[in-house]
Amino acid sequence: MLSQRYRHRITFEEQVTLVDSTEGSREVDWIPVVLDSGEVLQDVPAEVLTGPGREWMQSGKTQAEVASRINCRWFPGLDPAWRITWNGLIYNIGTYDMDRTAQREYRIQCTAGANDGQ
Repeated sequence: MLSQRYRHRITFEEQVTLVDSTEGSREVDWIPVVLDSGEVLQDVPAEVLTGPGREWMQSGKTQAEVASRINCRWFPGLDPAWRITWNGLIYNIGTYDMDRTAQREYRIQCTAGANDGQ
């Protein structure tokens, strides 16, 4: 693993539902992930490799998305329900795998655009 490849900084976020105690209304928000160890997954060194994009028509509007692969160091408990933010873009986690030796690096396939992690 070549650490100089990790020149980008990403943040893993998880969805939380906040309930207003006075009105009882619910609000969905995204916050940085905190691991059981207490480590906050914010400004995580990573390698972001953007790939091809595509456009299509849906509900009379043009939609667009970009496929990307993000490589970062391994940590316990990656959840595909999370999202990744980088450089003002929001990436949905599609699939991920680890390197051959396991527990050294994640290779995360994701897309940006269309629904912004919702």
